[in-house]
Order: sequence, then C-alpha cells, then structure tokens
Amino acid sequence: RSIENEMKYDLKTFSVEAGKRVEIIFENPDFMQHNLVITRPGAMETVGRAADKLATDPRGAGMQYVPDIPEVLYHTRLVNPRETVRLEFTAPEQPGDYPYVCTFPGHWSIMNGVMKVVKSNTAL
Repeated sequence: RSIENEMKYDLKTFSVEAGKRVEIIFENPDFMQHNLVITRPGAMETVGRAADKLATDPRGAGMQYVPDIPEVLYHTRLVNPRETVRLEFTAPEQPGDYPYVCTFPGHWSIMNGVMKVVKSNTAL
C-alpha cells in the first residue's frame, strides 16, 4: 500500500518464489493517484525517466503513465485515492532483484522498492 502524504510504499522489499503465481493487493489511502510497476532488474531509472516523459505526451494519461517499453514487466493501472486493486502474474523464472516503482510523473525516484525473486527452495 502507499503511505498517506509520503509518496512511498509501505514495503521497501518483499520476496516471491521464481515461477510461482503472485497476487499483490495494492491499497491507495493517499490523496493522489499511484500505481505499481515492476521492472526488469536494473531498469528502475530507465522506466522512471520514460514515465516522466509521458507527462508531456498527449497520450501519457491514457497510458496510465506506464511506458510501453520492454523493461516494464507487470503493472497496475493508476489507482485512485481510497481505492484498492489486485495485480496477478507469474513471477520471473530468473532469481534477482526486480525494482517496483510508481510511474506517475515525478514519483519514481522516491516511491520505489524491490521485489526479490528467489529460487523455490530458498526460504522467503
């Protein structure tokens, strides 16, 4: 969930098992819109900068400020204040650190964290 008035997620990191089904319930108690975008390892800045460019693109809002680039793996739509959404996907097979960010323009550098993908025999 987002933290009210702080442009941050309540979790800085969480772990999932490689290749397993994942369901994230994202709550937005904040007064502004946020989303949750999971990127390829090492791609947080690339995705964040591409999202910022969408602020000046007439199509940006319609795209929910989610860049249409291969570095974006999974994402929610923009979540309105006091709203909750579910994001379901299969975790990547490759273990590693997968950044997650809010791609509403200007948020990504503050509002981010890491989804750790671990082997299925590794303790979460």
